[in-house]
Amino acid sequence: MNRCARWVLGATVALVGAGSALAAQDTAAAGKTPPPRVLGVCPPFHLLDEDGNVIDPVKGVNADKPYSPKQTCGKCHDYDKITRAYHFRMGAGEKPTAELAARCQWASTPGFYGGTWCSPAPLYNYLSPKQNAAAATMDMTSFSIMAIGCGSCHPGGGSAEYDRNGKRYDRWMADPASGFTSGGDNNLDGDYYKARWTESGVVEADCLLCHLPGYKFPERDKQLKALNYRWAATAGSGLAAVSGSVEKGEPVTVAYDKSKFAPDGTLSPNIVREPRNEACLACHAQPGWKKRGFNYRSRTDVHVRAGLKCVDCHPAGSSADDPRIRGKELHEIGKGDDPGGLVRDDLDNTGRACADCHATGRFGAPVAKHRWLPPLHLDTIACETCHIPERLVKPIQFQASDAFNPGTKIPSKGKYLWTFYGPEGAYRNHYGYLVMEGYDDKPTEPFKPFLARYKGKIYPVNRVHSAWPGIEVEGQAALMQPKMGDIYRMWTTHQKDPSKFPELAKITDDNGDGVIEVNRPEEIDALIASVTALLTESKYPMDGKRVVWVYNDRVYTSGTQYRTIPKHAWEASPYGNVHKYAHDVSPARAALGINGCTDCHSPSSPFFFASALKYPFDAQARPVVEPQYRLLGLDGFWANVGAWRESLLKPLLYALIVALGCALVALVAQRLLAWGLGDSPAGRSLRPVPWLLAIAAAIAALAVSQQPDLMSYMLPTRFWLDANHFAVAALVLVAGVLGLLATVRANRAVAAAGARSPLGTVVAAELAAALILAVVSGILMLLKPGGLSAVTRAAYTAFDLSLSLSLVGTLFVALRGALRSERALPQEGS
Repeated sequence: MNRCARWVLGATVALVGAGSALAAQDTAAAGKTPPPRVLGVCPPFHLLDEDGNVIDPVKGVNADKPYSPKQTCGKCHDYDKITRAYHFRMGAGEKPTAELAARCQWASTPGFYGGTWCSPAPLYNYLSPKQNAAAATMDMTSFSIMAIGCGSCHPGGGSAEYDRNGKRYDRWMADPASGFTSGGDNNLDGDYYKARWTESGVVEADCLLCHLPGYKFPERDKQLKALNYRWAATAGSGLAAVSGSVEKGEPVTVAYDKSKFAPDGTLSPNIVREPRNEACLACHAQPGWKKRGFNYRSRTDVHVRAGLKCVDCHPAGSSADDPRIRGKELHEIGKGDDPGGLVRDDLDNTGRACADCHATGRFGAPVAKHRWLPPLHLDTIACETCHIPERLVKPIQFQASDAFNPGTKIPSKGKYLWTFYGPEGAYRNHYGYLVMEGYDDKPTEPFKPFLARYKGKIYPVNRVHSAWPGIEVEGQAALMQPKMGDIYRMWTTHQKDPSKFPELAKITDDNGDGVIEVNRPEEIDALIASVTALLTESKYPMDGKRVVWVYNDRVYTSGTQYRTIPKHAWEASPYGNVHKYAHDVSPARAALGINGCTDCHSPSSPFFFASALKYPFDAQARPVVEPQYRLLGLDGFWANVGAWRESLLKPLLYALIVALGCALVALVAQRLLAWGLGDSPAGRSLRPVPWLLAIAAAIAALAVSQQPDLMSYMLPTRFWLDANHFAVAALVLVAGVLGLLATVRANRAVAAAGARSPLGTVVAAELAAALILAVVSGILMLLKPGGLSAVTRAAYTAFDLSLSLSLVGTLFVALRGALRSERALPQEGS
């Protein structure tokens, strides 16, 4: 660069610098905040209240105000963009799926806000529509949903901040144009009925809930239950102590901890970019236990044991791989595809799948090689099916909301309407366990997951069964729920005074487990009559409506009459969730298949032959079951053929290989004897030795087979043989070809001598047929012709059958060769 060019460049830099300084001065003079610099790490900052005013507890400036996450974090971050994500919306603004709308009259969205609730089946509280004709039909509102426990798992923003018309709740209620009053009926508006938004404020999206380690969730929950919505983030952050209650009419006060602030009033907390597992589990742990038996602990999950975090598989923003969720400050967290979750189905499978790491080595994951496994398995069986062969924590498999739960330590009224049963069909006091033992000390109760075929692949799943009183509306297929509070009142009223709703006394314990259940026709009629009387008494509008009992896919109008509702093959009930098992993955050496194909293809294996629950109770309160292969869409014939092949035909195949080896010992020994000693006296005296060696080898093999540990030490294991089935098959086929050639040669020699060998002809034909069958079935296995799945299944068994037939023929050839060698020794020596 010459001197002139350097001078021009220096002048330019100076002018730009001067211009920037003047611009900054002008901005400051105009009272504007300069645009934030991108630092990558959050700089010290002031808290701001809802109006954008600085909160400085050190100097006592606005120190009585709760901080606003929207104003504080929104100074640098795109709050509106962030809160459009589904964790904040929770279904708000999203239409329910056509199938959900056809089933559930109460569903206005597919999500937690307005759709299916956190319980895996009805009954549960439902969100009241925006417009309502009668208070008797109204349940939760946008206001009450945050205070009854649901708010614990809502991060704020979205449906907790704006109504269904896009207006901020507190400001619209305070606007005289709304015509609303705090605590009033407010035109039975589902967002404002009995609401106190002007006093409580709204729940803004709480960034620190996920991004501040040590966040105080119990303090936040306490404020939500007290209707202190605008104060919840301040209390949860631990920056201040909040006292008082909007619910009780007490003034709410804030006392900031000045020790957490710098002398200039700024704050510099330990904010993390990637949320810790504890932040995710604060919401997902307890429902995960109930729905999926999730444990999320290193003891039961190989990934947690390896130190992986939730966000490693569920990334978001710039860390995501999928373009649907990748982008600066996009908070759409990567998700899988769970049949029980319908929110933002357009974002299904945006999380990282097993192959994303185990096919690439990402995060140091071992690269999985399934060379031993026929490709058909990987095409139709999900990774989780084999790698989650057992669960150690039981979920809920059946939720009966038609009886009163007699359990103890149940924490809230509504939960008494949920009588839970586990995978083995026994009653479970789930909430009693949770209250008494806590999440970390949940009982260890191993069980085998049931399987179902979902979107073309087999997954381990929890298929939730359901029983509940419903409301059928004339001319509509979708059913409605009665309110949980009304059903609770019906049962407790009857318990206090049996003369009230007396029909309920007919519902008894029919199976002797200490818990009443609805299963007999007279019990069904009693429940329908009692709920009808309850709704009539409650002035619930019943014109064109009737009470029904809903039992899985059956809608009973009486104890003996019902209609069925269509459901998917993977569902136990159209109203019960289906949850795939994905966490608590076992190590590879504990996966199905480690012992060979009989881990699945055996009459004693639960993979195909487990007794899967179809209905929890029949009229005698006995479970109704069906073989699992039906859930997988398989015919019993093919399931049994596969079991026969692996448990009988393959062991026969491997036994024939051993027998052929023993026969070859005799054949080779005879040939060596002839070559070395000919027809000498010593040769003639040693002729029995080859047969004795063959017999000894057979006896040794039989003895070893009775000692599995010794056999696995001395011989290839069943897994090794199954894993190297192609190589084994290739050797068998080569032996078959050699046997066929030897037989044809021998037959020609016999024919040349003017004799006939009928047995030789039969053996040659058998070997040729076996080899042709092996080639044809092998080609079908490789090609997997579309639309001919039955042919492909048959090909696997036909291939192993052809190998066994080939071995039978080859074994005959070897034995005949050994016998002929013995008989021919003198003639050959003469």
